[in-house]
Amino acid sequence: MTAAARKYSALGALVAASLCACGAATAQPSSDLPGATFAAPRWSVALAIGALEPDLDSFEVFYGDDEMDSWAASFAYAFRPWLEAGAEVGHASADGVGILAGQGVPGGAVDYTLLPAHAFVKVRGLFNPRQLFVPYVGLGLATAYYKEKIDGQAERTGTSELGAGVRVGLEVYLNRLDADTHGGYGGGPVKQSYVYLEWQRFSTKQSGSELGGDELRLGLRLGFGRDTTPAGRR
Repeated sequence: MTAAARKYSALGALVAASLCACGAATAQPSSDLPGATFAAPRWSVALAIGALEPDLDSFEVFYGDDEMDSWAASFAYAFRPWLEAGAEVGHASADGVGILAGQGVPGGAVDYTLLPAHAFVKVRGLFNPRQLFVPYVGLGLATAYYKEKIDGQAERTGTSELGAGVRVGLEVYLNRLDADTHGGYGGGPVKQSYVYLEWQRFSTKQSGSELGGDELRLGLRLGFGRDTTPAGRR
């Protein structure tokens, strides 16, 4: 199976699981919801690893693969349990063989590094504080810093124009699987923890070259603090 086929198979499974999660969540009886408050942490941080398939022209020719390893770190603030805004920085890199300028033949080693940055708003399908599966979608702005070094040539660096990004994911609530919390909140600083699978697409250009791409990642999200807004105000 090719990398593209693996990516779209995983994306299809993610979308199907998200739809099932929405159906299961909305089918829960209202008696499962707490009467006074729908408490949830306000702040969260997340770490993720994955693979980025860049749209950069001739990337596979130079680097021998259509994907590059990536990781990302983010934080978010929840205005409501289902609505949050945040920022994210990432890192992706690849090694390959460059082309000698003016000769068109393989040259020395080439190193390519991409540092994407995102600001986003995310809507979560959270209908119950103990919900096991939480699907979400997000939209935002994106930019990136890049660095390319080919042996025998000057290093190239730059920052892309402001672009856009979209993300779709599914979180699994680990507190539900913890015998100590039984789906409630932890007693320490970390109140909630989720593992999530996410597909992300972003587009940002530098001098006409597309630096964005598709990314599939697996991550861990940790929630801190507590929101005690009355349920009736949500």
